Amino acid sequence: MNTIWKFPIEITDQNEIEMPKGAELLTVQMQHGEPQLWASVDPSAPKVHRRIMVHGTGHSVDMFCVYLATFQTLGGNLVFHVFDAGESQ
Repeated sequence: MNTIWKFPIEITDQNEIEMPKGAELLTVQMQHGEPQLWASVDPSAPKVHRRIMVHGTGHSVDMFCVYLATFQTLGGNLVFHVFDAGESQ
């Protein structure tokens, strides 16, 4: 049975997040002033690293990444777009 887990992400080009293999990434939103990623995970699955890319509007994006979500900070003055670059061991 899957469970929803939350993972903090940093506003930086690349995040490496350890999570269960095969996690379904659901969304990214701000919570208490910090960006968070929610995923549906199988807690019993082995852990892998997932590469999450964060790019501001107007910045270059790797075309092999899958779009996940957009979030805003500072009252909408900064807008960031989040992409999934996949799992690695």
